[in-house]
Amino acid sequence: MKNQFSITLIFILIFSISSVFAQEDIDQFLKNQPIIDMHFHITKGFDDNETYNQRKVDIDSAKLDWVIEDFNNNNVVLVLGGGTEKYAKMYAKADSIFWAGLVFPCIKTVKQDEPCDKEFFSESKLREIYKTGNFKSLGESMFNYYGIPPTDKRLEPYWKIAEEFNLPVGIHADSRPRPEKHKEERPNYNPDYANPELLKPILEKHPNLRIYLMHYGGGYSEQSLELMKLYPQIYCEISAVSMFAPKKVWEPKVKKLFNEGLGDRLMFASDYFGTVRKNIEIIYNLEWLTEKQKRDIYYNNAARFLNLSESEIDAHYRQVN
Repeated sequence: MKNQFSITLIFILIFSISSVFAQEDIDQFLKNQPIIDMHFHITKGFDDNETYNQRKVDIDSAKLDWVIEDFNNNNVVLVLGGGTEKYAKMYAKADSIFWAGLVFPCIKTVKQDEPCDKEFFSESKLREIYKTGNFKSLGESMFNYYGIPPTDKRLEPYWKIAEEFNLPVGIHADSRPRPEKHKEERPNYNPDYANPELLKPILEKHPNLRIYLMHYGGGYSEQSLELMKLYPQIYCEISAVSMFAPKKVWEPKVKKLFNEGLGDRLMFASDYFGTVRKNIEIIYNLEWLTEKQKRDIYYNNAARFLNLSESEIDAHYRQVN
């Protein structure tokens, strides 16, 4: 029994020491490395969230302050965030780190989408919003949660404005989360409408749309891969899937992305509030990626997709020096 206890203790010590060295390794790797987060949900503050609810009386400002601090602490220099008009404007105005825009459509029954005063906007209203709201992105798409395909006529103004304003558009392209999670807030949820193949008619009509597919590695990975082969302006990210699905499920799909010569279109994203560091570690711990490939995922691929200028890129590197 004594020997067994000693062996267990040795294993615990070895694991603890290894963990410390692993953290030192990643911290060293991230020095002077800017990161672009391509997927963040801009929402109201929630009074019951103990992460930030003691910071300020104004819970929305309390959350915003914590979010900016978290991004700064993790070398994130640019964030593409989607929300309802009220909060997207708030974040866009608060800090240049945010390339904010609208989720489309918002859903009145979803707490995260409050206030959703109008679920769909007209073309003229969208043009007005994007001219005056300092918005630079569109998404996440919510049409599958709403229960309609991307070809629904109510979505046409969004595709038109996105092409006209050259907006990067984030598309939910996974069959999850499962329907039982959405019975109350999203009773018409239809995972079939997240299939990226359904975007083909949209891309034929709007060939200059810049789309990035969210949650590659999930249920529609093959369809995403085929669409990316057809359209060089389409990129992807692996948020949520890489956090919640078993690694043995999603990692081979990411390897296939690289084997097919499309690894230079994979971008970093966190999706869920407060998970930036966890998602950074997920990319870093893919040991088969080269150092250059990891840095490309963290920053370079997104910088190219977003058409960042040399001066913008230089400024981002100065921020993390």
